[in-house]
Amino acid sequence: MATQRLTKQRKAITEALRSQENFKSAQEIHALVNLNGETIGLSTVYRNLTEMFEARDVDMIIGTDGESQYRLCSNGHHHHLTCTNCGLAIEITGEALEVWAKQVGIDNGFTEIAHTLEITGICRACKNT
Repeated sequence: MATQRLTKQRKAITEALRSQENFKSAQEIHALVNLNGETIGLSTVYRNLTEMFEARDVDMIIGTDGESQYRLCSNGHHHHLTCTNCGLAIEITGEALEVWAKQVGIDNGFTEIAHTLEITGICRACKNT
């Protein structure tokens, strides 16, 4: 993770994210910060989330509505299995995927290969409701 100045705003955003298990939009995070008694503008939330993503302090996925959503996550390379109904997000890893992605890049003459993967579906709890 890159070293960043821990501002009052960044601390408030981090605390709001720490209280959540699922991915949240910038607007949802903004509302959580304000519920926690902090007054931070929405543009400040967007700017900080962008910086935090670039520093790999948060993960970001694109929701089914096309909107960026954010979550504090563990260190290390991983992917997410996300419920499109309730937003439940489970961190997953898979060696076969890692090998496949690298091989596809090599087979096509690419170097410095990286990838992202988002797997979505309906979780068990939502399916049963």
